[in-house]
Parts: sequence; structure tokens; C-alpha cells
Amino acid sequence: MELAKKNVLTLAIAQGLSITSTGINIIHTGLVGVMLAPKPEYATIPLSFQFITVALTLIPISLLMGKFGRKIIFFLGILSCFIGSLLVVFAIFEKSFLSFIFAAVFIGLSQSTQQFYRYAATDNVPNEFKSKAISLVLAGGIIAAILGPELSKLSYNYYTEYEYLSAYLIAAAIQIINIFVLCFLKIPPNKNILNEKRSVISILSQKKLILAVFTAALGYSLMSFLMTAAPLQIVNVCKLGNDASANVIQWHVIAMFAPSFFTGYLISKYGNRKIMLLGILFYLFSIYFGTIGEKVYHFWLSLFFCGLGWNFLYVGGSDVIAKSTNPKERASVQGITDFIIFFSVSIASLLAGTLHSNIGWNQMLYMSLIPLFALGIYVVSLFFTREKNL
Repeated sequence: MELAKKNVLTLAIAQGLSITSTGINIIHTGLVGVMLAPKPEYATIPLSFQFITVALTLIPISLLMGKFGRKIIFFLGILSCFIGSLLVVFAIFEKSFLSFIFAAVFIGLSQSTQQFYRYAATDNVPNEFKSKAISLVLAGGIIAAILGPELSKLSYNYYTEYEYLSAYLIAAAIQIINIFVLCFLKIPPNKNILNEKRSVISILSQKKLILAVFTAALGYSLMSFLMTAAPLQIVNVCKLGNDASANVIQWHVIAMFAPSFFTGYLISKYGNRKIMLLGILFYLFSIYFGTIGEKVYHFWLSLFFCGLGWNFLYVGGSDVIAKSTNPKERASVQGITDFIIFFSVSIASLLAGTLHSNIGWNQMLYMSLIPLFALGIYVVSLFFTREKNL
């Protein structure tokens, strides 16, 4: 267990540094997109390519981890983020939208490897520790919540003739630090001789796993949907400024990851169903505050509750996925489930720019109520069944 705890700490720091770089990208990608794209509605296409890349590479990356180990693939992910960030610098310098899209593919590949940090923490640990391991690794995102927006605000004072360029130079530099952090990761090989490998279809057809994947996918998709559009609304529509946008996103990211210090404990004590319902409730608060006004504090409250909703839905779903497989099944099942999650996220981010441009912020929020109510009704119905696995 001592090694497991050290791995959790290492992965939490690596998670924080990785999300700092990708968070800088998310804060600015819509704004850089508007600056480089031929039409405003194309502004979020690079972010969509990023999430599409995540979705398409999750299964191959998971299988490669099963064959070569997680650590080497994590290093390749760091290198990919470094290259992608520098390609965005080139795109801004050359005013090339096509280069920006190309850079997004590299950043997406990096983000794909990051998704397995939470699962790496659960390797070779007892089931009762998995919930806490996942949530504590995700808690490393607090580093990103503090560093990302603050570094973004500092970067605005440099290279003013190339707006946002220096932010991506910082994102690249952070990944150099991350290489040294991951050197401390040590995951021993699995002793899985006694594990029987089931078919992927039989595993994925479990009701509890279907619910877990849908919950994690919805939680992440709605977060992407709203966070992608929020900077566009704050900066370009409401004219509240880059600093306001960075502050809103900073507290949003804090809300995403701070609960992870105790989410695992809450899951262990109260069960996933109650945590999922709490996540849905937070999203409803997010939609309410997002539709009643256009002051900075309205966006702050909306994105803050959005972050809380993401945490409870995503951690709750990930916990079930991590506990549903043995080591022999892990690579294929985790790759497929995360593919489903991030395919949904890529669709959400793709729709965000188009819908924001055509129907506006408020209508986007109202649309989000439909899947939330569907999930809420199903989770509530489980309390009246004999299903005890959640």
C-alpha cells in the first residue's frame, strides 16, 4: 500500500501539470479560434478535433498500455502536449487556422493518455481503495486550477502583437517539468494468473457499467459543452474581458477537482447513486444561474456548479468502471468505455461553437436539461429496484 500511495501522489501531481497545459489551451482555444478562423462559427473546430482525437486514440492507447506498460505511454503523451503547444505558437505567429487544427490533434493525443492516470492509480490496489485513489488523483487538478488561469493572465503582458502566443509557450514549458515528475512512477506488473478473462460484450452489457459510462459521458460532455462556450460569451458577447474569463474558468476548475479530496470517501459511505443525483442537482444550479443574468458573478456561479456536477458524475462513473474489470480485461474495457465518453465530449464541443453562434448561450443551457432529466429519472428509479450494485 505504501507504493500505491506514492503512485497516487505522483499521478496527482502529473495530472495537475497535464491539466494545467490542456487547461490553458481550453481557456484560449475558442478565442484563438475566433482570431484565426474564417468564420466565427468555426472557432471551436480545433477543440472538437482535440476531443475527436482523444476519442479515436483511447482504445489503441489503452491496448498499448496493456502491452508496454502505462509509464512509457504517459511519457509519449507529455511529448505530444509539448509539440502541440508549440504548434499553436506557430499557428498564431503565422495566422494559420489549419496549423491550429493540426496542433489540436497533438494536444488531443496527450489528453488521451492523461485519462488513464486515474486508472493507473487503481492498478494492484484493493477495491476498497480504488474510489479514493481515483478521486485523489483527480484532486491533482487543483494545481491546474491555480496555475492555469494565473499563468494565462500573466502571459497577456508579453508578445502583445501576437495575442495568446505566450500562454502556449508556458503550456509547453510545464510539460518539461512533468517529465521529471513521472520518473517517480513505479507500477509493478500484474500477477493475474488466476484472473479469468470474460468477453468484452458480457462486461459492457452489465447494467451498472452502462449507467456508469452514460453518467461519466454526460457529466464530461455537459462540462465541455458549457466551458467551451463560456469564454466566447464572456469575452466576445458580454465584453467582460479576458481577466474575467480566466477568473471564471479558474474557479470552475477548482470546483471540478477540489471535491476529489472527499468524493471517494462519499462514494464509499453513501454509494454511487446518491453521488450521481448530487451531481445532477449541481448541474441544475449551473443552468439556473447561467440563465438569470450576464454579470461576472452569474457566469462564476454557473461554471462553479458545472465543475461540481462534473466531479460527482465523472468520479462516480469512473469508480464503477475501475471496479468492473480484472487486470486481464482492463486494457480493452477501459479503452472502450473512455472512447464512448470522449466521443460524446467531442460531439458536445463541436456543437458548442455552432450552437452558441446560432442560438445563443441561454438556449444552450436549456437544451442541457433534457439529458439531465433523463439520467435523473433513471437513477431515481434504481432506488425502487433490487439493484444493489451501485
